[in-house]
Amino acid sequence: MSQSTVQRTALVLCLALTSACAHAADLVVAAFGGIWEESLRQCYIAPFEKLTGKKVDVVLGQPSQWLHQVAASQARPPIDVMFTPPDNALEAGKLGLVDKLDAAKTPHLKEIPQRFIDSVDGYGAAINYGAMGVLYNTKAVANPPKTWKEYVEGTVAGKWKTAMPSINYLNGSNILWMYARLYGGSVTNISPGMAQVKRMIDSGNMKLWVDANQVLNDLKSGEIDLAMYWDGRAWAFIDTNPDFKYYTPPDSVAVPSYVQKVKNAPDYAWQFLDVVMSAEPQACFANKIRYGVTNKNVAYAVKVKPQITELSLVTLPPKDIEKHKPAWVEQWNKEIGR
Repeated sequence: MSQSTVQRTALVLCLALTSACAHAADLVVAAFGGIWEESLRQCYIAPFEKLTGKKVDVVLGQPSQWLHQVAASQARPPIDVMFTPPDNALEAGKLGLVDKLDAAKTPHLKEIPQRFIDSVDGYGAAINYGAMGVLYNTKAVANPPKTWKEYVEGTVAGKWKTAMPSINYLNGSNILWMYARLYGGSVTNISPGMAQVKRMIDSGNMKLWVDANQVLNDLKSGEIDLAMYWDGRAWAFIDTNPDFKYYTPPDSVAVPSYVQKVKNAPDYAWQFLDVVMSAEPQACFANKIRYGVTNKNVAYAVKVKPQITELSLVTLPPKDIEKHKPAWVEQWNKEIGR
Protein backbone atom coordinates (compact mmCIF):
# COMPACT_ATOMS: atom_id res chain seq x y z
CA MET A 1 0.00 0.00 0.00
CA SER A 2 1.42 3.42 -1.00
CA GLN A 3 2.10 6.16 1.53
CA SER A 4 -0.65 8.36 0.01
CA THR A 5 -3.14 5.51 0.31
CA VAL A 6 -2.16 4.95 3.93
CA GLN A 7 -2.57 8.66 4.69
CA ARG A 8 -5.98 8.79 3.01
CA THR A 9 -7.15 5.66 4.84
CA ALA A 10 -6.01 7.13 8.14
CA LEU A 11 -7.86 10.36 7.43
CA VAL A 12 -11.09 8.55 6.51
CA LEU A 13 -10.89 6.48 9.70
CA CYS A 14 -10.22 9.64 11.67
CA LEU A 15 -13.28 11.35 10.24
CA ALA A 16 -15.45 8.30 10.75
CA LEU A 17 -14.42 7.41 14.29
CA THR A 18 -13.76 10.59 16.22
CA SER A 19 -14.19 14.32 15.99
CA ALA A 20 -11.28 14.90 18.33
CA CYS A 21 -8.74 13.44 15.93
CA ALA A 22 -6.12 15.97 14.84
CA HIS A 23 -5.91 17.05 11.22
CA ALA A 24 -3.33 15.13 9.24
CA ALA A 25 -2.51 18.40 7.43
CA ASP A 26 -3.13 22.13 7.77
CA LEU A 27 -6.37 21.99 5.78
CA VAL A 28 -8.86 19.19 5.11
CA VAL A 29 -10.91 19.45 1.93
CA ALA A 30 -13.90 17.23 1.16
CA ALA A 31 -14.42 16.56 -2.54
CA PHE A 32 -15.57 14.15 -5.23
CA GLY A 33 -13.36 11.33 -6.50
CA GLY A 34 -11.85 10.17 -9.78
CA ILE A 35 -10.73 12.76 -12.29
CA TRP A 36 -12.48 15.41 -10.17
CA GLU A 37 -10.02 14.77 -7.34
CA GLU A 38 -7.07 14.65 -9.75
CA SER A 39 -8.05 18.03 -11.20
CA LEU A 40 -8.61 19.47 -7.70
CA ARG A 41 -5.12 18.46 -6.59
CA GLN A 42 -3.38 19.76 -9.69
CA CYS A 43 -5.28 22.98 -10.26
CA TYR A 44 -6.37 24.19 -6.80
CA ILE A 45 -4.39 22.44 -4.09
CA ALA A 46 -0.95 22.69 -5.73
CA PRO A 47 -1.10 26.49 -6.24
CA PHE A 48 -2.55 26.99 -2.74
CA GLU A 49 0.24 24.97 -1.15
CA LYS A 50 2.84 26.89 -3.17
CA LEU A 51 1.30 30.23 -2.19
CA THR A 52 0.88 29.55 1.53
CA GLY A 53 3.26 26.72 2.45
CA LYS A 54 0.27 24.92 3.99
CA LYS A 55 -0.47 21.24 3.37
CA VAL A 56 -3.87 19.96 2.26
CA ASP A 57 -5.52 16.57 2.78
CA VAL A 58 -8.45 15.44 0.63
CA VAL A 59 -11.24 13.27 1.98
CA LEU A 60 -13.69 11.60 -0.41
CA GLY A 61 -17.24 10.47 0.23
CA GLN A 62 -20.80 11.78 0.13
CA PRO A 63 -21.78 15.41 0.88
CA SER A 64 -24.52 14.31 3.30
CA GLN A 65 -21.88 12.37 5.24
CA TRP A 66 -19.62 15.44 5.41
CA LEU A 67 -22.45 17.57 6.76
CA HIS A 68 -23.15 15.03 9.52
CA GLN A 69 -19.47 14.93 10.47
CA VAL A 70 -19.20 18.72 10.66
CA ALA A 71 -22.47 18.99 12.61
CA ALA A 72 -21.18 16.47 15.15
CA SER A 73 -18.11 18.60 15.94
CA GLN A 74 -18.83 22.22 15.08
CA ALA A 75 -16.33 23.72 17.51
CA ARG A 76 -13.51 21.67 16.03
CA PRO A 77 -14.69 20.56 12.59
CA PRO A 78 -12.94 17.58 10.97
CA ILE A 79 -13.40 19.23 7.54
CA ASP A 80 -12.44 22.79 6.64
CA VAL A 81 -13.66 23.20 3.05
CA MET A 82 -16.37 21.30 1.17
CA PHE A 83 -17.28 20.98 -2.49
CA THR A 84 -21.01 20.29 -2.55
CA PRO A 85 -23.98 20.05 -4.94
CA PRO A 86 -26.76 22.66 -4.64
CA ASP A 87 -29.10 20.92 -2.18
CA ASN A 88 -26.30 20.06 0.25
CA ALA A 89 -24.85 23.57 -0.06
CA LEU A 90 -28.22 25.07 0.88
CA GLU A 91 -28.64 22.63 3.77
CA ALA A 92 -25.17 23.45 5.12
CA GLY A 93 -26.08 27.14 5.15
CA LYS A 94 -29.44 26.60 6.85
CA LEU A 95 -27.83 24.42 9.54
CA GLY A 96 -25.21 27.10 10.24
CA LEU A 97 -22.33 24.78 9.35
CA VAL A 98 -20.63 27.11 6.87
CA ASP A 99 -19.70 30.79 6.74
CA LYS A 100 -21.19 33.32 4.39
CA LEU A 101 -18.68 34.43 1.78
CA ASP A 102 -16.62 37.48 2.66
CA ALA A 103 -15.50 39.59 -0.29
CA ALA A 104 -12.78 41.21 1.83
CA LYS A 105 -11.20 37.79 2.43
CA THR A 106 -11.76 36.43 -1.08
CA PRO A 107 -10.86 39.18 -3.57
CA HIS A 108 -11.61 37.00 -6.60
CA LEU A 109 -15.22 36.59 -5.49
CA LYS A 110 -16.05 39.70 -7.55
CA GLU A 111 -15.17 37.71 -10.69
CA ILE A 112 -17.92 35.15 -10.01
CA PRO A 113 -21.36 36.19 -11.37
CA GLN A 114 -23.71 37.06 -8.51
CA ARG A 115 -26.29 34.42 -9.49
CA PHE A 116 -23.77 31.71 -8.58
CA ILE A 117 -23.61 33.11 -5.06
CA ASP A 118 -27.25 34.09 -4.51
CA SER A 119 -28.41 30.60 -5.50
CA VAL A 120 -27.20 29.32 -2.09
CA ASP A 121 -27.89 32.56 -0.19
CA GLY A 122 -24.22 33.52 -0.08
CA TYR A 123 -23.09 30.39 1.80
CA GLY A 124 -20.70 29.45 -0.99
CA ALA A 125 -20.08 30.02 -4.66
CA ALA A 126 -20.57 27.77 -7.67
CA ILE A 127 -17.15 27.16 -9.18
CA ASN A 128 -17.98 24.65 -11.93
CA TYR A 129 -20.93 22.90 -13.48
CA GLY A 130 -21.56 19.68 -15.35
CA ALA A 131 -24.39 18.65 -17.64
CA MET A 132 -25.72 15.13 -17.91
CA GLY A 133 -25.96 13.91 -21.49
CA VAL A 134 -25.59 10.62 -23.35
CA LEU A 135 -22.36 8.61 -23.40
CA TYR A 136 -22.67 5.76 -25.90
CA ASN A 137 -20.79 2.92 -27.57
CA THR A 138 -20.68 3.61 -31.32
CA LYS A 139 -20.27 -0.11 -32.04
CA ALA A 140 -23.49 -0.96 -30.19
CA VAL A 141 -25.66 2.08 -30.99
CA ALA A 142 -25.64 3.30 -34.58
CA ASN A 143 -28.43 5.85 -34.08
CA PRO A 144 -28.37 7.26 -30.55
CA PRO A 145 -31.39 9.23 -29.29
CA LYS A 146 -31.29 12.93 -30.18
CA THR A 147 -33.66 13.99 -27.40
CA TRP A 148 -34.56 12.74 -23.93
CA LYS A 149 -37.99 11.67 -25.13
CA GLU A 150 -36.31 9.55 -27.81
CA TYR A 151 -34.08 8.15 -25.08
CA VAL A 152 -37.13 7.13 -23.03
CA GLU A 153 -39.00 5.55 -25.95
CA GLY A 154 -35.92 3.81 -27.33
CA THR A 155 -35.18 2.32 -23.94
CA VAL A 156 -38.75 1.10 -23.49
CA ALA A 157 -38.65 -0.40 -27.02
CA GLY A 158 -35.41 -2.25 -26.29
CA LYS A 159 -33.22 -0.44 -28.81
CA TRP A 160 -30.39 -0.41 -26.26
CA LYS A 161 -29.42 -1.25 -22.70
CA THR A 162 -28.83 1.83 -20.61
CA ALA A 163 -28.36 3.27 -17.12
CA MET A 164 -29.39 6.48 -15.38
CA PRO A 165 -28.67 7.83 -11.89
CA SER A 166 -30.91 6.82 -9.00
CA ILE A 167 -32.42 9.54 -6.84
CA ASN A 168 -30.05 8.15 -4.19
CA TYR A 169 -27.10 9.38 -6.26
CA LEU A 170 -26.03 12.82 -5.04
CA ASN A 171 -27.51 14.67 -8.05
CA GLY A 172 -30.17 12.15 -9.00
CA SER A 173 -33.01 14.41 -7.88
CA ASN A 174 -32.04 16.97 -10.52
CA ILE A 175 -32.39 14.35 -13.25
CA LEU A 176 -35.82 13.36 -11.97
CA TRP A 177 -36.83 17.03 -12.06
CA MET A 178 -35.61 17.19 -15.69
CA TYR A 179 -37.93 14.35 -16.70
CA ALA A 180 -40.85 15.83 -14.77
CA ARG A 181 -40.36 19.20 -16.45
CA LEU A 182 -40.05 17.56 -19.87
CA TYR A 183 -43.32 15.65 -19.44
CA GLY A 184 -45.43 18.49 -18.07
CA GLY A 185 -44.65 18.23 -14.35
CA SER A 186 -42.96 20.61 -11.93
CA VAL A 187 -41.21 20.74 -8.56
CA THR A 188 -44.62 20.26 -6.92
CA ASN A 189 -45.70 17.51 -9.32
CA ILE A 190 -42.86 15.08 -9.90
CA SER A 191 -45.18 12.21 -10.96
CA PRO A 192 -44.82 12.67 -14.75
CA GLY A 193 -41.06 12.23 -14.43
CA MET A 194 -41.42 9.30 -12.05
CA ALA A 195 -43.74 7.57 -14.52
CA GLN A 196 -41.16 7.73 -17.32
CA VAL A 197 -38.39 6.38 -15.10
CA LYS A 198 -40.66 3.52 -14.02
CA ARG A 199 -41.51 2.71 -17.67
CA MET A 200 -37.82 2.37 -18.51
CA ILE A 201 -37.06 0.21 -15.48
CA ASP A 202 -40.09 -2.02 -16.07
CA SER A 203 -38.92 -2.61 -19.66
CA GLY A 204 -35.89 -4.45 -18.30
CA ASN A 205 -33.61 -2.31 -20.45
CA MET A 206 -32.45 0.19 -17.84
CA LYS A 207 -30.60 -0.03 -14.55
CA LEU A 208 -30.05 2.67 -11.95
CA TRP A 209 -26.61 3.75 -10.84
CA VAL A 210 -25.15 5.46 -7.78
CA ASP A 211 -21.46 4.98 -8.62
CA ALA A 212 -20.13 7.09 -11.50
CA ASN A 213 -17.08 4.84 -11.93
CA GLN A 214 -19.14 1.64 -12.16
CA VAL A 215 -21.04 3.09 -15.12
CA LEU A 216 -17.81 3.29 -17.11
CA ASN A 217 -16.98 -0.31 -16.23
CA ASP A 218 -20.43 -1.41 -17.41
CA LEU A 219 -19.97 0.47 -20.70
CA LYS A 220 -16.54 -1.03 -21.33
CA SER A 221 -17.73 -4.56 -20.53
CA GLY A 222 -20.74 -4.23 -22.83
CA GLU A 223 -23.27 -4.72 -20.05
CA ILE A 224 -24.89 -1.48 -21.19
CA ASP A 225 -24.73 0.31 -24.54
CA LEU A 226 -25.22 3.89 -23.41
CA ALA A 227 -25.73 5.86 -20.22
CA MET A 228 -26.85 9.17 -18.84
CA TYR A 229 -23.50 10.61 -17.75
CA TRP A 230 -21.63 13.81 -16.88
CA ASP A 231 -20.08 15.70 -19.79
CA GLY A 232 -16.63 16.33 -18.31
CA ARG A 233 -16.12 12.77 -17.06
CA ALA A 234 -17.45 11.47 -20.40
CA TRP A 235 -14.88 13.41 -22.43
CA ALA A 236 -12.09 12.18 -20.16
CA PHE A 237 -13.31 8.59 -20.68
CA ILE A 238 -13.42 9.03 -24.46
CA ASP A 239 -9.77 10.12 -24.48
CA THR A 240 -8.76 6.53 -23.78
CA ASN A 241 -11.85 4.78 -25.20
CA PRO A 242 -12.27 6.12 -28.77
CA ASP A 243 -15.18 3.79 -29.62
CA PHE A 244 -17.41 5.96 -27.42
CA LYS A 245 -19.01 9.32 -28.12
CA TYR A 246 -20.88 11.87 -26.00
CA TYR A 247 -23.39 14.64 -26.65
CA THR A 248 -25.74 16.83 -24.60
CA PRO A 249 -29.37 16.70 -25.79
CA PRO A 250 -31.69 19.72 -25.51
CA ASP A 251 -33.35 20.20 -22.11
CA SER A 252 -30.43 18.59 -20.28
CA VAL A 253 -29.71 19.63 -16.71
CA ALA A 254 -26.53 21.43 -15.72
CA VAL A 255 -25.70 21.07 -12.02
CA PRO A 256 -23.20 23.40 -10.28
CA SER A 257 -20.69 22.41 -7.60
CA TYR A 258 -20.20 24.90 -4.76
CA VAL A 259 -17.17 25.60 -2.61
CA GLN A 260 -17.93 26.34 1.05
CA LYS A 261 -15.83 27.30 4.09
CA VAL A 262 -16.82 25.40 7.21
CA LYS A 263 -17.39 27.49 10.35
CA ASN A 264 -14.41 27.49 12.73
CA ALA A 265 -12.07 26.34 9.97
CA PRO A 266 -8.71 28.19 10.07
CA ASP A 267 -8.62 31.64 8.49
CA TYR A 268 -6.29 30.50 5.70
CA ALA A 269 -9.21 28.42 4.40
CA TRP A 270 -10.36 31.74 2.92
CA GLN A 271 -7.15 31.81 0.88
CA PHE A 272 -7.96 28.38 -0.45
CA LEU A 273 -11.43 29.57 -1.51
CA ASP A 274 -9.86 32.58 -3.20
CA VAL A 275 -7.52 30.34 -5.20
CA VAL A 276 -10.49 28.20 -6.24
CA MET A 277 -12.37 31.29 -7.44
CA SER A 278 -9.40 32.62 -9.45
CA ALA A 279 -9.32 32.55 -13.25
CA GLU A 280 -6.04 30.71 -13.83
CA PRO A 281 -6.75 27.78 -11.46
CA GLN A 282 -10.31 27.51 -12.80
CA ALA A 283 -9.02 27.44 -16.38
CA CYS A 284 -6.63 24.65 -15.38
CA PHE A 285 -9.53 22.73 -13.82
CA ALA A 286 -11.82 23.21 -16.82
CA ASN A 287 -9.18 22.24 -19.36
CA LYS A 288 -8.38 19.07 -17.43
CA ILE A 289 -11.87 17.86 -16.54
CA ARG A 290 -13.90 19.58 -19.30
CA TYR A 291 -16.51 21.03 -16.94
CA GLY A 292 -17.62 24.61 -17.34
CA VAL A 293 -16.35 27.04 -14.70
CA THR A 294 -17.78 30.28 -13.37
CA ASN A 295 -14.99 32.89 -13.18
CA LYS A 296 -15.93 35.34 -15.93
CA ASN A 297 -12.27 35.85 -16.94
CA VAL A 298 -11.54 32.21 -17.75
CA ALA A 299 -10.39 31.42 -21.29
CA TYR A 300 -10.81 27.76 -22.25
CA ALA A 301 -8.20 25.99 -24.34
CA VAL A 302 -9.11 25.96 -28.03
CA LYS A 303 -9.51 22.16 -28.19
CA VAL A 304 -11.54 22.09 -24.95
CA LYS A 305 -13.98 24.93 -25.60
CA PRO A 306 -16.26 22.92 -27.98
CA GLN A 307 -16.66 20.30 -25.25
CA ILE A 308 -17.87 22.77 -22.61
CA THR A 309 -21.65 22.78 -22.14
CA GLU A 310 -23.26 26.19 -22.43
CA LEU A 311 -24.71 27.13 -19.05
CA SER A 312 -27.60 28.94 -20.72
CA LEU A 313 -28.84 25.49 -21.78
CA VAL A 314 -30.65 24.90 -18.50
CA THR A 315 -32.21 26.71 -15.58
CA LEU A 316 -31.91 24.72 -12.36
CA PRO A 317 -33.99 25.89 -9.36
CA PRO A 318 -31.82 24.64 -6.46
CA LYS A 319 -33.91 26.20 -3.69
CA ASP A 320 -37.12 24.65 -5.01
CA ILE A 321 -35.46 21.27 -5.48
CA GLU A 322 -33.97 21.35 -1.98
CA LYS A 323 -37.39 22.20 -0.54
CA HIS A 324 -39.28 19.41 -2.30
CA LYS A 325 -36.62 16.69 -2.47
CA PRO A 326 -37.72 14.85 0.72
CA ALA A 327 -41.20 14.34 -0.77
CA TRP A 328 -39.66 13.15 -4.04
CA VAL A 329 -37.51 10.61 -2.22
CA GLU A 330 -40.53 9.32 -0.31
CA GLN A 331 -42.50 8.95 -3.53
CA TRP A 332 -39.53 7.32 -5.29
CA ASN A 333 -39.14 4.77 -2.49
CA LYS A 334 -42.83 3.85 -2.72
CA GLU A 335 -42.97 3.60 -6.52
CA ILE A 336 -39.46 2.50 -7.50
CA GLY A 337 -37.74 1.48 -4.30
CA ARG A 338 -34.09 1.46 -5.38
